[in-house]
Amino acid sequence: MCEEEMEKIRIKKEDMLPKLQRMPGKIVEIDYDHDLNVLVKEYHEKIVVIDFWANWCIPCKSYAQIFKKAFKEYSDDFVFIKVNVDKTPNIAQYYGITSIPTTALIKEGEILRKFVGVVDYEVLKQILERFRQ
Repeated sequence: MCEEEMEKIRIKKEDMLPKLQRMPGKIVEIDYDHDLNVLVKEYHEKIVVIDFWANWCIPCKSYAQIFKKAFKEYSDDFVFIKVNVDKTPNIAQYYGITSIPTTALIKEGEILRKFVGVVDYEVLKQILERFRQ
């Protein structure tokens, strides 16, 4: 490998490092409308996976474990967020959420994919694999 190719690889790694270091180390819970806007802007190069849920929703509670498992496997590729629709109804309304649980994949504020209901881990994994960058 020539020196020029090595330099290109080094530069590419340097560019990637800050992005990897900036990724949240946990699933981010949104309590205010403004928080989501800040996150979407901060991670504009990433796809944001949002779990819309509520405390009283029994299916949401079972889906939470699946969502958490996906976070553990894909946290380097996606930003995972939970939005409680009772605390932040404006966000749910903005994204057209009428049933929960709903999962939305967004990038730069635009919905790439949205699905309603509990899906098993393998289905969620297949969806995430299609959008993995």
